[in-house]
Formats: sequence, C-alpha cells, structure tokens
Amino acid sequence: MHHAHPKDFPKALNPRYVIFAPTRTCRNLSFSWLPRAMALLAAILFAGGLRAQNGIFADFDTSLGAFTCQLDYTNAPKAVANFVGLATAQKAWLDESVGKVRTNAFFNGLTFHRVIAGFMIQGGSPNGQGTDGPGYAFTDEFVETLTFNKFGVLAMANSGTNSNGAQFFITVGATPWLNRAHTIFGQLVAGSNVVYVISRVATDSNNGKPLTNVVIQQVTIRREGTAAQAFDIRSQGLPVVSDIPLKIAPGAGLVAISFTNALYADNRIYTASALGSAWVENPLGIETREPLLDGVQANTSLPSRFFRMARVQYPGHTLAPKTLVGKTMSMTFTSGVNYPLVANFTTTSTGAFSCGGTNGSILYYEWNQQPYRGSLVAILSAYPGAILLNKMDFTSASAGRLMGDFYPYYPSSVGSTNAAGGFTLSGP
Repeated sequence: MHHAHPKDFPKALNPRYVIFAPTRTCRNLSFSWLPRAMALLAAILFAGGLRAQNGIFADFDTSLGAFTCQLDYTNAPKAVANFVGLATAQKAWLDESVGKVRTNAFFNGLTFHRVIAGFMIQGGSPNGQGTDGPGYAFTDEFVETLTFNKFGVLAMANSGTNSNGAQFFITVGATPWLNRAHTIFGQLVAGSNVVYVISRVATDSNNGKPLTNVVIQQVTIRREGTAAQAFDIRSQGLPVVSDIPLKIAPGAGLVAISFTNALYADNRIYTASALGSAWVENPLGIETREPLLDGVQANTSLPSRFFRMARVQYPGHTLAPKTLVGKTMSMTFTSGVNYPLVANFTTTSTGAFSCGGTNGSILYYEWNQQPYRGSLVAILSAYPGAILLNKMDFTSASAGRLMGDFYPYYPSSVGSTNAAGGFTLSGP
C-alpha cells in the first residue's frame, strides 16, 4: 500500500497484506470473564433491533466473545459476495500450500493474526501469519461516501491496488489515511465491546501478533429481508477456482503434461516427489492473449513424481501481461529520478534501455505477473545500474502507476533512490 512514509508506521507482519497504522504504545488488557459476559449482554440488547433490520449480517463467534457486522452489498458487492461465499463454503478457494481446491467454511478456526490497539484487528489468513489468502485477487470498490471515520468499519486488507483476497480488518477508531486505499464493505453493529477487548490483547512488540491466539470459531451469515435474500454472490464477477484434469505422457527423461486452457486463466501446476511430501507450486501465468499455452514439460529425474493442477478463472482481462518479450516500457517519474527511462525487452531475460541520454543493455531482468499488477527487477549495464519496481499497478492493459527503487551503477557504492511515477507499455 501507499499514502504514507514507512517511517511513520510500525513494522508490518505481512508485506503482502498490510494496513498502515500510526506508531503507538498501549497497556494490554487481560480479562477472563468480562468479554463473554459483555458479549452476552450486547447480544440481548441488540437482538431485537438486528432482527428488525433488513440486510446481510455476519455473526462472528470468537474465543473472546461474539460480535456482528452488517455487510454493505449495495456499495461493495464483490467484497460482500466474496466474504459470504467463503464464510458459507459456497465459494471454492485455493490452498496454495498443497495446490488443492477447498470448499470448507474459510474463516472458521482462523485467528486475528494482527492486532494494534487504537487502530484495528485483522484476520482471514489460513497460515496465521498474514502472508496468504484464497489464491486469487479481485478489484477494489471505492465509494466517496464510505470513509474510515469511526469505530467498527469493516474493510479488506490488501497488498496494493486491486489485490483483495480474504483478509479483512475492523477499525477501533477513525483512520482517514486509509480512505480509497481499502475497500469498505461493512460496519460493526453489535459487540463493540468484544472488538475493543480483542484490539487490546497482549501482542509481540514488532508484528502485532497476539501472544495468545484469538480464534474465529465460526462466522454465520444471516440474510434479513427480500433484497438481502435476492443478493446473488455468484453473479458479482469474482474469480472461480477449480481443479483441472491433466494428461501425462512419459518420455525420455521428460514427461509431457497437457491440459485444456482458457483466456484469463491463472494456471498453476503442483509437483511432489511422493504422496505426503511437500507440494511445489509452478505458476504458468495468467493468459491475457492468444495463443494459449496447452502444455508443459517436466523433468523426471526423481524416482517418482506426482502432479496436480489448479486454475483461477478470472472473468475478464487482468491487465498485467504474462510476458514482456517484444514490449517497450516507457517510465516517467514524479519523484526520485530526473530522467525518463525507456526499456525494450527482447528476450525473456535481456534487452536494452535508455535513460537521460545514456544507452545501455538490460543484462538481466525478471518480470512477476500478478492480477492487475506486476513487479520488475532489472540489472542494467549503465546508470542507474539496477531497478526494483515492486509496485506496478495497471490502470489499463497499456498503462499504470509505479513505485520502487533505483540503485547506482554497479558496482558503485551501496544506496538507493526511492522512485514513483507512471508507465506505458506497447508491443504485442
């Protein structure tokens, strides 16, 4: 994410799914009986009012008590459909650690893995570290009238533009610096005392991880009223996850793997040396244009090898290209660099560039495609020496915003220049 200088914020547990927070210290509270007693009282006080309202509600039962959020399916239909689908096991998700499609109730048993007193509580990470999600991403939904102006705002955590997955957070105070950086999709309507107590649990000093797990035991979705009942989670343009059948043909030292492909499909092949051993992910990229890949080859040097394949099917173009080969990227900068830079990518790892009147070679580069964004690392033969553009957010298939670092000409002194600006992309 952006909109703030790193020195103004604490170290994040998760560089991929992060919410910025002002640095602060606080006294951690610890109660054994109070959270559940207050939660019961809140449930009694709010039950009549909630039942009389129309809407979609998410009831959270946690190890420290219960609370309820009303979901805003009018202003954030994608985020609500995603949350409801995952919570009710109606939406499949990809367990990237093993390459399996799961259909369990996603949030049940997970924890609030990141908690910052006075700021927010964050959950929705299967590995409990904040570095994972459901295996796909979907686009932001910003509405000018929805702002982070109060306690109890429910929103999506992300790692930048259009990178929403499953991680969410609930604020415990006004956080206006998050406006238009995170999709708001609900509001706390009952159990504010429980959310407050969760936000004050003892945590480690660096990452905000609770020293004792706060477990989301169950999330129950309630629909009240005709409009809420009619809201269709399957027609909101979310990615669809599925297992893909493979055809395997052995050869001399290689095995040919073939499959039926589709446009805008994000394909991943997983391999393991034995059943029960670790599965290794081999992403094949997102198909943004034809011709489509219909097969790969794998080495069979191991005594045995197992394969499986999963796919995330996106509803439309995900903007970032699968490869940069044959393309020209023109970069202009609003900070950090005084000259435009033009890069021509001639192969999968080399090319040429010009910057401030200096021409040179791209000795090596790596392009990491993601849905709606990408990252570029390049080693150059002359100034600036190396570039690390870790945030390239596409606003169209041919343009976007960039942020990253420029390093001096190799092998000069160590150091870097923070850079931000825009880019255009042309070519096949």
